[in-house]
Amino acid sequence: MAAAGAGRLEGVVSTRTVQGVLLSGTRLVQQSMRNALSPLLVFMAAEMDITTSQKGSLLSAIAAGYFFTQVPGGVLADWLGAKNVMTTAMMLSALCCLMLPLVVDTLGLSGLWCVMAAMGAVQGPLFPTSTVYLSKWMPKAVPGGSDEKAWGTSMLDIGISLGALFVIPVANSLAAAFGWRLAYQGIGAASLGFVGLWQVLAAEEPARCFYISRKELAFLEANVAKQEKKSSQGQQPDQDGSGLLGMPVAVGLHQSLWAVFFAHIAFNYGAYYLTNWSPTYYSEVLRLTPEQAKYHLMLPHVTNLICKSVNPLLVRLVERRGISLLSMRRLFTASGFLLAALCLLPVYRLRGHNPWVSTALCSAANAFFGLAPCGFKANYLDITETYVGVISGYGNTLGTVASWVGPQFVAFLLHHFQSWDVVLLSVALVNVAAAINYVRSSTVMPLERSLRKTEKAEPKTE
Repeated sequence: MAAAGAGRLEGVVSTRTVQGVLLSGTRLVQQSMRNALSPLLVFMAAEMDITTSQKGSLLSAIAAGYFFTQVPGGVLADWLGAKNVMTTAMMLSALCCLMLPLVVDTLGLSGLWCVMAAMGAVQGPLFPTSTVYLSKWMPKAVPGGSDEKAWGTSMLDIGISLGALFVIPVANSLAAAFGWRLAYQGIGAASLGFVGLWQVLAAEEPARCFYISRKELAFLEANVAKQEKKSSQGQQPDQDGSGLLGMPVAVGLHQSLWAVFFAHIAFNYGAYYLTNWSPTYYSEVLRLTPEQAKYHLMLPHVTNLICKSVNPLLVRLVERRGISLLSMRRLFTASGFLLAALCLLPVYRLRGHNPWVSTALCSAANAFFGLAPCGFKANYLDITETYVGVISGYGNTLGTVASWVGPQFVAFLLHHFQSWDVVLLSVALVNVAAAINYVRSSTVMPLERSLRKTEKAEPKTE
């Protein structure tokens, strides 16, 4: 699991590996707090009268808050530092978990929705700031080394899988033994404990890490792309063309950037469908109790975690075949989306068979979803050197639209068509469209550099 490449000290875990593991931990606690609602909603429904439409609204609540803080999170990372923003985000999110039972007992489902939306709002900056943080630690490809950017983004997604995997058995077990209220508070307290560890060991950049070796520091200073500081050239905020968007309009409208954005939207719609709706599907369609469904719900996250864990080996294998970086990004994205779509399509048709048939297909689909981040998510670190936080913020904002609309759209389809086939078909079609668009339009050249070359090549007119 250690990051490979030149500059790593033999026999010693590299500091950037430690930072990658810590980043994985931030996503683990984020996802644990975020996804706790899905399994605990079954216990809440046994106590309160919750309709399918209300479930869809509650499952989308965290995305409603998440939506508004993506881009501001990227800007805050530039002002306050990515580490400080991430510490604050995780701490406030844990406090939401601790106070949630009291709010629900006082205000009911409307209070639950508000707390989940607030949790989403404070978690919003975590993705763009994680990308900014990663960009300061992951070096560019060097001769004899491997693609550490893909490794770094894999670590982020491994944390997501661990969090989703961790929260299902823990939340179910705690809720069965102590009730859903203490389950939420236990998850919040554990998350606060990680915040302390993060604050001690995480470092904003290599030069500010107290335990990095001189050899690794020199390697990273030579091979990590330096972000341009606009103010150092005495420019006003809009003199580089960034304006209100935080980046030049030509960059923001570039088809290669939107190929990444559309892939992110498709990924969130499909992957979060499995996370959000599987407990309901196993309860209402396959008629399993939460205790019976526990291992069925865990297995897709296990296969997803396994896939993400072997991604660095797959990347190395592809590199040894002489496949270019762009072709590799396209291969992982397209294969992940298309294979996941093929696995999901027949799930509802096979509902009359043993539940493990459905679980096997969902597990295979979630494993293939684990391939895609080595493509489009790693592409966030390729496609810009100057606007990492802003572009990541916009991308995850658009992905959050899918996370917010997705549960409500699924509830709408179920209400009007009374069939999960239509839901699964919608996931498959979105996956196929995103794969085709990404293969057609993606790039690995920083867009600002590409646009400068284009401007120089164009003849000047009077």
